[in-house]
Amino acid sequence: MSDTRKKSPAKAAGTGGNTEEVRRKPAEGTRKVTRKKSTVKTAKAAPKKRPAETDKEFGGPERLYNFADDVTEKEAAPEESEEREVRLETWVTFGLAGELFALPITAAREILRVTKITRVPHAPYTVRGIVNMRGRVIPVIDFRLRLGLPKGGKGPQSRILMTSTRNRFLGLLVDHVDQVVEVDRNAVELPPDDVMTDQSEYIIAVSHVEERLLILLDVEKVLLIPDSLETANSGAGAL
Repeated sequence: MSDTRKKSPAKAAGTGGNTEEVRRKPAEGTRKVTRKKSTVKTAKAAPKKRPAETDKEFGGPERLYNFADDVTEKEAAPEESEEREVRLETWVTFGLAGELFALPITAAREILRVTKITRVPHAPYTVRGIVNMRGRVIPVIDFRLRLGLPKGGKGPQSRILMTSTRNRFLGLLVDHVDQVVEVDRNAVELPPDDVMTDQSEYIIAVSHVEERLLILLDVEKVLLIPDSLETANSGAGAL
């Protein structure tokens, strides 16, 4: 017991005696190591995560090829957006009930002033009548009625837009013909699904022209009259 008590203070004293010396000597080394570690952490803190993420994302024997593909795609992305292909098409625009519509210029033949339109008994609801164009009889469709818009009378700006589709000539009575424009088909927007129905499949897309919405129409589909439209207006004639 006496030995234990003697050794314990001696051990403590020895430890205490060497503590300063031990601390002094490693102190300088500790400070140096600390500086190195601090420098290493500071210098490698940001990139330290990148190799881990890279290994995780581009693992496997083909990681170099995958990494090269990824870098190439990221570099090419801005160029692709800047060099987006432009596909210009020419359309003729016209107005109906305050809205702006368009048909491909390839379907338009000429624009006629509205003169006399002869009514035809028992003609389909949307047919306004017929006109004589240089000795050729042409049926005229009231385009307001075809698109389900309110009926309108003939005005000074009213025109008959002559179209050709399926080897037939048809005249479209519109409120006015606006202009011929070029539309980038790769920049148009599809109409929202919630406004599209089986009866509006003739709408191709929506574009912007001079801060106005332009509705692009499929000339063939828009001249297909659904039975529902004809049945709902049977007996009613275009005035």
